[in-house]
Amino acid sequence: MRKKQLLILGGVLLVFILLVTNQSNEIDWSPTFDETQTKPLDTKVFFDQIPFYFKGESSKKVYTTFYEYDQHLRMQEKDTLKNYVSISGRYDIDETSFNSLLEYVEYGNQAFISAYYFPEYVQDTLGFKMEYDRVEIKQEEKTLFLNYVIDTLKYTPKVPFGASYFSDSISKGKKLGYVKSLENEKHSNFIGIPYGDGVFYIHTTPEVFTNYQMLEAKDAGYVSSVISYLPKLPILVDKAVKLDPEISRSPLRYILSKEPLKWGWYLLLTTIGLFMLFNAKRRQRIIPLKDPLKNTTTEFVQTVSNLHYEAQDYNGIIQKVIVHFLEHVRSKYHLSTDKLNEDFVTKLALRSGKPVEEIQQLVSLIIKMKSHQFSTKEPLKALNKEIEKFYKQ
Repeated sequence: MRKKQLLILGGVLLVFILLVTNQSNEIDWSPTFDETQTKPLDTKVFFDQIPFYFKGESSKKVYTTFYEYDQHLRMQEKDTLKNYVSISGRYDIDETSFNSLLEYVEYGNQAFISAYYFPEYVQDTLGFKMEYDRVEIKQEEKTLFLNYVIDTLKYTPKVPFGASYFSDSISKGKKLGYVKSLENEKHSNFIGIPYGDGVFYIHTTPEVFTNYQMLEAKDAGYVSSVISYLPKLPILVDKAVKLDPEISRSPLRYILSKEPLKWGWYLLLTTIGLFMLFNAKRRQRIIPLKDPLKNTTTEFVQTVSNLHYEAQDYNGIIQKVIVHFLEHVRSKYHLSTDKLNEDFVTKLALRSGKPVEEIQQLVSLIIKMKSHQFSTKEPLKALNKEIEKFYKQ
């Protein structure tokens, strides 16, 4: 048995190794915007340029929710001002963390957020509304513009999200850049919103910060101009908004965010499960099978009836048959047989589905035979005929 278990565990390990070593070499175009990965639509190239953009300033990745990070900051004696940066497809920050970010920016920090979609509470708090162009089937070159500098950026979209931009009704803030819609109309895609002593910079075209677009761009001036709005301060990179919501709240969020650690964790759980399964099967006691109890009431009544019949005690047989029939009525139709009156006849007819006349005839015969003594077999045959008729219909 132990040899069999070792073979199974060895097979599981072999399958795991084959899955890891034989991953597809096809290019993955999924828009994950990961700062550490080299897929076309990740952002490693951009974040590798952080020391260049900010003159040697350091960057720190935040894997927890921003609320948790903010609680950690409040326990420190002093914290220097920083730039909060988030680049993602959807800015899925929870409301509690966003309230902490508001306080963080209000204190004097800056926030740069680039995403296609923003939650309603973010839009309502910062005073802007989003609009969207349909997804283009044909990939056509687009141009991004800035309002106060001449830098532009031409790129061909690779993310299948369509274009997003701000509606004209921006209640507060300043329009810093724009993109032209399918109808060649100007729509703001980059705004600055003062908040307390800090500023929120909101950008709606995160694809231009991906590896593919950064390497394909003929001029890096646009990205440099956008980032130049942030002061020369250390960078906080928010990774939690790009993780699965369940993972970002889990104590295992770091393990599940790293592919090798995640597969190692799954392998560990699988191995423990197999060990428990085989261990339980080996130690489980054999449960004996027991035959169900038999209903011997019918055999008993038949035996007693045979005894009365051999003794030619027809009246005794009649009484036993009546007792057996009334017991059948009580157990199957849940009726009291103490009083065999019209109410009993009506209820038995309703519950059995038999005509009232037939039930009345059978009950009358039972009442008559209960109060008389018989020495011949003819009354027994008549009673048996009526009862068999009741059972068959």
